[in-house]
Amino acid sequence: MITALEAYYQKRLTECGLTPETNFRTIFFEGRPQKVPVFSANEKSDGISITYCAPDGECSMIENGKKLVAFERIRYRVPRIYKDASGKEHTQRYSQPPKSGVFTYITPGMVEMYKSNKPIKTLFIVEGEFKAIAGDVAGLPIIGIGGIQNIKDKENNEIDFYVKEILERLKPENVVLLFDADCLTIKYAENTDLSVRLKNFYTAVMSFKELLKPFDADFYFAHIDTKYSETHKGLDDLLFSLDDAGKKQLIKELNDLSTGKKSFVVVQPVSSGSDRKLSRYFRLTGVSEFYEAYNHIIQDREFNYQGANYYWDGEKVIKSFYQMAKLYIRVGCDFYKKVWKLDFHKDPKLNQPILILRSWSVGEINRDFGENKKFISMIPKYDQFVNIPCNTKDYKRIYSFQHEGITTWSYNRYNQVSHDVTPGDWSHIEAFLQHIFSAKNTTGETLYNFGLDYIQQSFFNPTQKMPVICLVSRERNTGKSTFLQLLKLIFQENCTILDNERFTGKFTSAYVDKLIVGLDEGFIPMEQKLMKERIKNYSTGKTIWLEGKGKDANEIENHIHLVMCSNDENNFMQIDQGENRFAVIKVKTLDKDNPGLLAEMEKEVGHFIYFLSKRSLKYPTGKSRFSFDPKVYETEALKKVQERTQNKIHREIKQYITDCFIKYGVERLCYIPGDLAKEVSENSRFKISRTDVVDFLKDELGMQPIGYCRYDLWGLVQSDRDGNFEAKKIGSKPGTPYEFFRDDFIPNNEPKQKELWDEKK
Repeated sequence: MITALEAYYQKRLTECGLTPETNFRTIFFEGRPQKVPVFSANEKSDGISITYCAPDGECSMIENGKKLVAFERIRYRVPRIYKDASGKEHTQRYSQPPKSGVFTYITPGMVEMYKSNKPIKTLFIVEGEFKAIAGDVAGLPIIGIGGIQNIKDKENNEIDFYVKEILERLKPENVVLLFDADCLTIKYAENTDLSVRLKNFYTAVMSFKELLKPFDADFYFAHIDTKYSETHKGLDDLLFSLDDAGKKQLIKELNDLSTGKKSFVVVQPVSSGSDRKLSRYFRLTGVSEFYEAYNHIIQDREFNYQGANYYWDGEKVIKSFYQMAKLYIRVGCDFYKKVWKLDFHKDPKLNQPILILRSWSVGEINRDFGENKKFISMIPKYDQFVNIPCNTKDYKRIYSFQHEGITTWSYNRYNQVSHDVTPGDWSHIEAFLQHIFSAKNTTGETLYNFGLDYIQQSFFNPTQKMPVICLVSRERNTGKSTFLQLLKLIFQENCTILDNERFTGKFTSAYVDKLIVGLDEGFIPMEQKLMKERIKNYSTGKTIWLEGKGKDANEIENHIHLVMCSNDENNFMQIDQGENRFAVIKVKTLDKDNPGLLAEMEKEVGHFIYFLSKRSLKYPTGKSRFSFDPKVYETEALKKVQERTQNKIHREIKQYITDCFIKYGVERLCYIPGDLAKEVSENSRFKISRTDVVDFLKDELGMQPIGYCRYDLWGLVQSDRDGNFEAKKIGSKPGTPYEFFRDDFIPNNEPKQKELWDEKK
């Protein structure tokens, strides 16, 4: 039983007119002749290998490292499908060694003609090696090119060297560029310029005409008759389908370069004055002629021709502004235009622009399209913006809601995320995240799994509130900013990175609809209560105000996950005791600097997301308003910030009470606010009022007085025996005191003895 490749190989030989006995040619290797197959099956590549040679029969050679190897192309049995950088799919039928350049395929018959050095009347040039061999077997002086544009030596801006050698040596009177029967065929596609394919063929013919100017030869453009475009479009297909008489007639028509009616081919001379005629032949001179030629394909659909949109109104072709109108939207009473955002730093080749909305005035729209009075009415209209994050295939741009007969149309400001989510290696991302989350929580666990859970929840459950990630370190080269860039790669346009000025400004439209808001080198001064409240609202609020310059503020859904990076480990903002919305993580210095790390991680993002999609969360969710149990991300770094940023007055009051428990060694103390204010003021550098004490006890500690009673007073009394101070009750007094307990101020492992106070003194 033959393999699929063997069957394909035998089929191609037969279609070219070759047999196993005739499928050989002589090629010279450094002057030594060697009999080699014209075509050979290549099991490794699952295709057919095609060896190339120069017009004199010497094997075409290319450099492979430090040695020369024979150049060959592979024709795949099954075309390969691949995606370019923008995600567009392409079909690859042939392959050749990278950076090997363009070679013209010289047929065995052409080698013999070249060696005989006898002038030929006509040289035929076709696209593809199989067509060239079929023509060669049929007796045509013919060569093959790899594509309709592959006839030029780009380095020297002249015709390919092999072709030049043939033209100079054999001096053909005529040169015929022969295309397939489908060179005038188009395929309808929405939002695609239908003239591009035709223009490519026209450009190839005109370029070849210019390349032939240095040579004394008449140039002709020919193609297989279009009636064969669905059956036998190529020269090899057509020859194979004909009997001997038909083959003779086809060869005769090709050699007879008259432009009269022929059965198999169409021939047109191309001279200096034929540009307009050829342009008309390819339907490039007017949209009406184009539609007339292809109305059976286009029918009543809107189509794009040379960059503009048209449609048939039943009588004539008219220009359509509908596709242009779709570039704009109206939300409420405001107009926006969809434009491409370019990032020259991240994408210097501009292969991956991002589509965003820019505010656009109705006056400018009218200025551009005022001649079409219906243009404004064609612009899609929505009632409001919404912000509904979704990073999976369930993403929707437009939402509609109907209630009591009223339908509201909403435009989702959240942008679709596009990744090639496939299994694969993500080792660079893994190592980097292990570094960023290498710190431990207060229970001794590293935060790596918390970091994975955080990203996983943010991606697949973006509406869940999450703790504010705070990456801190006074050291340089820690990777904090790179982590923000990694989040940008993952969440794309739904992540933005701000500086302090942008974050603390009045206008919020640049970032409030994002999922991830990164604050790089963040610092919120303790006196800026407004900014602290803004952060709290971003992390817990259900809605948020969208406010832009010159625009009315609008309330939209809030799904911000805030990530702060700061070089100030202890004072980047005030965090109160008991606050559980912050995950403060100290980041150490990277072991080594890798300038290409971000580029390496970018290649792995799709594989990383695939891993997260199959991974189970390490920590249970729903344990707090920030999803996780706060103990999971409680760190010593958080405690330091809370301690260092505590209000000075509150810190003095708390410290005084703590000191009293230490020096008196008791479990319980009572104070009225007035006495406490007096004692603290006498023992600190600034005056504290009774109101300060009441505010601290009620607002910060949540305490209430125990009611009117008589309570004990404590003091240090010097002993008559040894002169040391001892803690004793020194009396009592009536009042409405607050009751304090030692365990609330001093950890259980602290000593109760007054010696600790003595040491402190």
